[in-house]
Amino acid sequence: MNIDAAAELIEKHEIRAVKIGGADLDGVFRGKRVSAEQFLAAAEGEGFPQCDVVFGWDIRDEVIGDLPFSNWDTGFADIIMKPDLDTFAVVPWEDDAASCVCDFYTEDGDPLELSPRQVLKRVVATAKDAGYSPKMAAELEVRFFLEDQHTLREKGFSDLTPLNPGDNCYSIHHATIDEPLIGLITRMLDEYGITVESYNREHGAGMYEIVLRYADAITAADRTMLYKSAAKEIAGQAGAVPTFMAKYSDDVDGCGGHIHQSLWSEDGETPLFWDEDRDRGVSKLMEHYLAGLLTTVPDFMPLYAPNVNSYKRYVPLTWAPTNLTWGFENRTTTMRVITGHASAARIENRVPGADINPYLAFAATLAGGLHGIENKLEPPSPTKGSAYNNSDAQPLPTSLPEALASFKASDLPRKYFGDAFVDQYTAFREWEIRKHGLAVTDWERRRYFEMV
Repeated sequence: MNIDAAAELIEKHEIRAVKIGGADLDGVFRGKRVSAEQFLAAAEGEGFPQCDVVFGWDIRDEVIGDLPFSNWDTGFADIIMKPDLDTFAVVPWEDDAASCVCDFYTEDGDPLELSPRQVLKRVVATAKDAGYSPKMAAELEVRFFLEDQHTLREKGFSDLTPLNPGDNCYSIHHATIDEPLIGLITRMLDEYGITVESYNREHGAGMYEIVLRYADAITAADRTMLYKSAAKEIAGQAGAVPTFMAKYSDDVDGCGGHIHQSLWSEDGETPLFWDEDRDRGVSKLMEHYLAGLLTTVPDFMPLYAPNVNSYKRYVPLTWAPTNLTWGFENRTTTMRVITGHASAARIENRVPGADINPYLAFAATLAGGLHGIENKLEPPSPTKGSAYNNSDAQPLPTSLPEALASFKASDLPRKYFGDAFVDQYTAFREWEIRKHGLAVTDWERRRYFEMV
């Protein structure tokens, strides 16, 4: 894609506005709409100004104010959004709109190192320098409710009406009942250029898993961010809302955000996780990568589980991992190794929930694998049977404060993600912990209201 090709699409589809922006620290697609004329005039030149507060407030748009970057003392200056024209696409669920993912830059023209897309680019560059081309895909589970922006707030985000009641996991006829909405979302994604390989009812009321086709790591992260935003837009037009919360309620299973990953040759043609002469085809490179993933989970946990709510998902016997284990085709372990043939050889990282920022979670999982390769780490023996019964395995961190302490104590985040990002993200998550500490929850009212 170049500016001339974008201009042709704009003329052909009578595009009026282009949605431009990128992921904030939570992974929310933030930016603005610009006229098609303005997009064509500035996309390859000066770019588009954007207030840096997109990296200075929390997920509820409350300005934090004292972060290392974007704060009251600096006056919330502009940063620059420069479109990546390879991501330009017509939006099929709007009559006259297109979208384009941007990279963020300082006003001096330097890449904004703390922006999530830049963090992932940094780790991908490390992989490419070593001769590897990483490919990834995210499997996000999501719950749909028959609500709108007003009823969500009237109900206090509780006692919501699910799209389809009952668990009904893998039920074809229940999925068919939901096809007017879920089928619409998947068709729109395909037309948008985000290929949906499959989708199915999951284990929960109104719960689905929509599987996107793998791509190079940066493209896969772009598509994951755009998918989450698109699902909210399309569902909203149809009178429904999705949630990608890791744990919507304490009496239901959580929503996973599993990351499938593999390394290929520099030209992207030869799979490097496969060696037909070794047991189950697992190459030595794959073993080192796997060992690195397991070893670095505590170091990178706030990128896999970024929110206070994320840690409510790690409950035994709910399909979520609880300890540092791996196994062949084992969905109770942290890392599931999948083989069978060369192009399918990959590792599924089952730690992340659906609430991930895809750029940061992808950066973490790739950095973990590269750390294992660089240091020639060896994985422990695979877990056979239920990993929930493996009392010898190291447990996952159980809270955001615990995870953040490990993140701050490790040298690896700064090595792979840079000081600017680590300083900003640490302060950002410390704010989230403080906000949670002040909250009075429904659980507290139910437990203490009458009897204390």
